[in-house]
Amino acid sequence: MNPDTLVVVHCYEGDAHRVNAFLPWFLHHQCPVLVLSPADSQVRIQHPEVKSRSGGKAGWKGQHTLARQVKHWELALKEKANWFLLNDADSMCITDELPAYLYSDENKFWCNVLCHENEHLESDKPNLNPPYFMSRKILKQLVKASKDLEIPEEANLKPHDWGQAIDGFYSHLVMNVCKIPYENMPDGATTWPRGVGDLVNQARWRGARLFHGVKDMSHMSLVTMEFNFWLTEQTRLAALAEGQTGFFEGDTIRV
Repeated sequence: MNPDTLVVVHCYEGDAHRVNAFLPWFLHHQCPVLVLSPADSQVRIQHPEVKSRSGGKAGWKGQHTLARQVKHWELALKEKANWFLLNDADSMCITDELPAYLYSDENKFWCNVLCHENEHLESDKPNLNPPYFMSRKILKQLVKASKDLEIPEEANLKPHDWGQAIDGFYSHLVMNVCKIPYENMPDGATTWPRGVGDLVNQARWRGARLFHGVKDMSHMSLVTMEFNFWLTEQTRLAALAEGQTGFFEGDTIRV
């Protein structure tokens, strides 16, 4: 299950409570976990299966945040892994086994693709949201390309000006600089702009399990409950398709 994979959690000091709360979902893949935070806003997780490393400066936007991201990629590449699941503190896969399709092509970059469908601007461009999944080959490409990139000017994505935020940096490097084939996770969901209600609906009606925007344990409880509802319903429908019928055995329905 989840061969040769490193689970990375990008965070800062204010995320420490969230990382600790969601730690079971970062650990359940049975892979090494690397928690990365800025040097001036460190997160240290006390768990024998978690490494905590720091580098760069804290911030949401600006050239220094892009430089920090590159440092974090380089720290991830020091670990022994050929595949990388890169989470923010509020993104994760809620099933222990990662989808098999993620491993199907080392040349493909997987993420939650946001297309600003609520704005309908002619200038809208896809924005790549976490979690991100890629091979070592692609992560090394991103690091190499970032070294030669004119930052921040070339990284700007107008009109949203997200180029100096990390998701815009990913988007610019993958789509414009490296021209890496990318794809939307078919069982992924991201909140912007609708909020957690959309994550809940995506879990219930199409089995989303790779989430971005889970802010606390109440959100986590909702998405896991609705995903389990979807999974149960898929099992029931599969049994019906095979012509099986249910029957009572005590207080339990057997199929």
